[in-house]
Amino acid sequence: MHCQGRLVVNVFMKGKSGFLRLCLLGLLCYSQLTAAVEVKGLYEIELIANSQSAEDRTVAIKQAMYAVLSRVLVSEDISKIPVVQQALNSAQSYVKQSQFSLISADELPDTEARLLRVQFDEDQLMEVMRKSQVGIWSEIRPETLVWLVVDDEEGRRFYNADSMPELESALAFASKIKGVPMIYPMLDLEEQQKISLSEVLSADSRNLLAVSARYEVTSVMAGRIAKKGNCWQGEWAFYFDGKIKQWSGACLPLKATAVAGVQGAYDVLSNYYGVKPEPSAAH
Repeated sequence: MHCQGRLVVNVFMKGKSGFLRLCLLGLLCYSQLTAAVEVKGLYEIELIANSQSAEDRTVAIKQAMYAVLSRVLVSEDISKIPVVQQALNSAQSYVKQSQFSLISADELPDTEARLLRVQFDEDQLMEVMRKSQVGIWSEIRPETLVWLVVDDEEGRRFYNADSMPELESALAFASKIKGVPMIYPMLDLEEQQKISLSEVLSADSRNLLAVSARYEVTSVMAGRIAKKGNCWQGEWAFYFDGKIKQWSGACLPLKATAVAGVQGAYDVLSNYYGVKPEPSAAH
C-alpha cells in the first residue's frame, strides 16, 4: 500500500473521513515526509452556471462533482469508473449546501450566468467510493517544489509571482483544482549563483535536486511554459521517489496549461499515497 464547466475555485472543508485521514497520516509518517500540509476544501468548489434554471443548476452540480472527485480519486480517467458514473447521475443527492451569487459584468458579460458554490457531503460521498474499492487520496498531502521557466515576448526567465500576476492566478487555480500544494523557490542570491535556467530544463537533474534539498520536499517539478501566439505550451519533468516523469501538452490557454502541468503531479502522487480501503473499512 502506498503510504466541462468554467471553474472558479474557492476551497473549504468541514468534516473529515476518519479512516482515510488516519491511514494517510500513518503513511506520511512512515514515509518520513517533512513537508506535508492539510489541503482544505477538497469537497467544495465554485463554478459558473449558465443560469439559475433547474436544468443549468443540475448540469453545474454534475460538473462540480466531477471536479471534486478528480482531485481525490486515484484513476487515469475517473469517468470510466462505474461508481463515479452512478454518483454523477445522482449528484444532487450528495449536495450538502449550494448557493448562487452574482458575477461582475466585467468578469462575464452574460447577465444570466451565475457563480454557483457547491459543497458536497464528504462522508456520504466517500462511503460510496470506499464500498466500491476505489483508491482515495486524503487531504494530508506533500508539498511540491516547482521550478518554472517562462518563455514569452520578454524572453526566457524564472517565474516571478510579483511581476506575473496572470500566471500566478493560473498556477493558484491549478493547485486548488487538483488539490496539489505547491511552493516555489526563493530565487535568492545564493540560488541564482547555484542554478541557471538551462540547468532547470536540463536532462541532467543532479544540480536541480541538490539545490532543491534546502526545501526538504519529497517531490520536485521543473517546467517551462512558452507563449506561442495566443496560447501557451507546457513541458514538465516531475522528480519523485527516485523516478522521473516527463510530459508536454498542447498549446492551450494559460489556465489550462497550468492545470495540465499540475495534473501530471497529481497522477504520480495520488498513485503513491492513495489508499484503497479494505472491505471491512466500509462499515
